[in-house]
Amino acid sequence: MPEEKTLNNDKPPEPENKDKRRFRVYLSHDGFFRVSFDKNKLAESFTRENLPEEITRDLDFSSLTPCKDTFVGRKLARSYSDVLYEIRFRNKPAYLYFLFEHKSWEPDFPGIQLLKNMAHIWEAHVVQHPETQKLPPIIPLLIYHGESPWKVDTRFISMFDIPETLKKYIPSFNYELYDISHMPEENIKGEVELRIVLMALKYIFNPDIMSRLKNIFQLFRELSDKTTFNEYLEMLLIYLGSNIKNVKFDQLQESVNDVIKEGGALMSTIFEEVLERGKEIGVKEGKEIGVKEGEEIGVKKGEEKNKIRVALNCLMKGMDIETISEITDLPVKRIELLKTAVQEENAADQ
Repeated sequence: MPEEKTLNNDKPPEPENKDKRRFRVYLSHDGFFRVSFDKNKLAESFTRENLPEEITRDLDFSSLTPCKDTFVGRKLARSYSDVLYEIRFRNKPAYLYFLFEHKSWEPDFPGIQLLKNMAHIWEAHVVQHPETQKLPPIIPLLIYHGESPWKVDTRFISMFDIPETLKKYIPSFNYELYDISHMPEENIKGEVELRIVLMALKYIFNPDIMSRLKNIFQLFRELSDKTTFNEYLEMLLIYLGSNIKNVKFDQLQESVNDVIKEGGALMSTIFEEVLERGKEIGVKEGKEIGVKEGEEIGVKKGEEKNKIRVALNCLMKGMDIETISEITDLPVKRIELLKTAVQEENAADQ
C-alpha cells in the first residue's frame, strides 16, 4: 500500500499508531466512517462501485494513497468528517474527496462546504508541488447519513436564483451524492468489508435495527481471514453499542450467536475490554482525587461497570454532565473525570 501523505502543511498530523487506535470505548458515526474509509480497500471498492465506469476505467487504483489531512474546521466537526485520497487519473494527479455528512437533517448549502474544502486542497497541493502548472481534478463524493431523505440538488449552481447573464461568475461543479440511510440494499455492493460498513450505517437510525442485525452479521461468513474478521466484528459491535438506544449486551450477543459461532466468544471479550477501558480511565483520573476513589470508579463490578459504560456513551452523544448524573446516579465529579479522559484520548487519536 502506498505510504500515507500529508497534504495540508499548515496542520501536520501526529503519526498515528493504527493498532493502538483500533480499539476504542465507543465509535461515533463520524468515527466509524473515518476508521472504515481510511482503509484503501474500502475506498477503492466504494469508488469502483459508485463512480461511472467512464471515470473508474481511467483511475490507477494501484496509486491510491491516503492523505493524512482533514479539511473540516472544528466548528463543523460535529456535522462533517472527511477522508482524502490521491490517485492517478490518465497518469496525472487527481484526488478523491470523501465528505461524510452526519447530521440527522439535510444541510442547506453543502456545496459551499465542498467548494471551500476543495479550494483548501488545491492550495495545499500547490504548496506541496510548487512546479504545478495545472491544478489536479478533485472528485467530490458526499456521503449523507441522515434520517430524512436527501432532497438537495447536487449542482452547485442550483443554490442561486440568477439570470443567465450572471451565471458565468458562479463556480460550476457537481458532486456525487450517496444517501446511505435510504439506499436500497440491492445497491450496496463491493467488497464484503464495505458492505458491512454501509449496512451498519444504513440501519443505525432504524427503530427495527435489532431485527436487521442478522443480515449484517451474515456477511461475516464471507470473511476468511481471521484477523480481518475479528477487526471488523470488534469495530461493528462497538459502533452498534455506542449508537443504538437502550441496546443490551445479551441482545447483541444473541444476534451474533444466531449467525456466527465464533462471534459470541469474541463479543464477550470485546465487552469485557470496553468495561476494562472504563476501569483504566477511572484509575488514571482517580489519581487526581485519590487512589481509593480511582479504584472505585474503575474496579467495581456489575452495576458500577455498566454505569461507567452508559456514562461514556452518553458523553459521546453530547449529553450534558448533570443529565448523565441523573441517569446513571454517578457523581458529577466522576463524570467530569470521565469526560476529561475521553477528550484526552480523542486528542491523542487525532
